[in-house]
Amino acid sequence: MTCLPDLDRPLGQRWASLATVTLEPTTRTARILDGTPADIGSRDWRILTAG
Repeated sequence: MTCLPDLDRPLGQRWASLATVTLEPTTRTARILDGTPADIGSRDWRILTAG
């Protein structure tokens, strides 16, 4: 689910997604993007692998 901020609302009431996360249990990997799914392609993913 993506929540885009309502820029007509005052600061502190502009709800928005802060991160996008994908989990891959078979590879024990989590990919985290700083932003919404709309930001895919414009930012780098952080990749974490359980060891």
